Amino acid sequence: MTAPVWVPILVGCVVAVMGIPVARWLALTTYRKPDEVDEPSPGRRWWVPPALGLVSGLVIDRIWFVQDDAVPSAWVAAVLTATLLLVTLSCICLAAMDMDVHRLPDRIMWPTMGFLAGGITLAALVGGGLDPWLRGMLAGVAAGAFYLLLALLSLARGSLALGLGDVKLAVVLGAALGWFGWSEAVMGIYAGFLVGGVVAVALLVGRRVKWEGHFAFGPPMMVGALIGLLAAPGIFASIF
Repeated sequence: MTAPVWVPILVGCVVAVMGIPVARWLALTTYRKPDEVDEPSPGRRWWVPPALGLVSGLVIDRIWFVQDDAVPSAWVAAVLTATLLLVTLSCICLAAMDMDVHRLPDRIMWPTMGFLAGGITLAALVGGGLDPWLRGMLAGVAAGAFYLLLALLSLARGSLALGLGDVKLAVVLGAALGWFGWSEAVMGIYAGFLVGGVVAVALLVGRRVKWEGHFAFGPPMMVGALIGLLAAPGIFASIF
């Protein structure tokens, strides 16, 4: 599929403007539990609109400009666009919340999972076919199972470095990436750990966390997924 080159830029700018009220809503911290109310305020979340606009533009570019079997028609592209833009909105909100309270609220996570499942199912019905749908579902289950195993192992060691919110997020990211290909899914999940490692080292060097401390792992997972979505087609095409 192809679209005018200005489309991702225009969409990114429009979504960034629409992200202003989202940032204001996040600044109200209405997602906090009673025992989290007294924690320091995260501030105005100025980064939310530009981040939302940038990621949305990149997602649009991936859907409409990269030629592959995952997007065989304009109908499929349109459904995926609507689906992944909403998932992007959810992920930005979840990232802001995770950085604030180290928690990924179910009231956003579960609807996101349901909308994504419905979106890729509709994309399959309007022309995407069974293969990418099945691949997406399997990738979501595999990513979630992998993260669940890691969470259980960390719990067995007396800590909970990864929570169930991270497990659910892995399902969402794995399923979204899996629609496009196994290479996107594998690279996206792996890149999440690499980004998480870099963030952890930076926080330790900056003395923002201690060795036994925790940090929000959701945002690195999301950045890794974006890397997989954007970089995997070019990297694997050059190799094979």
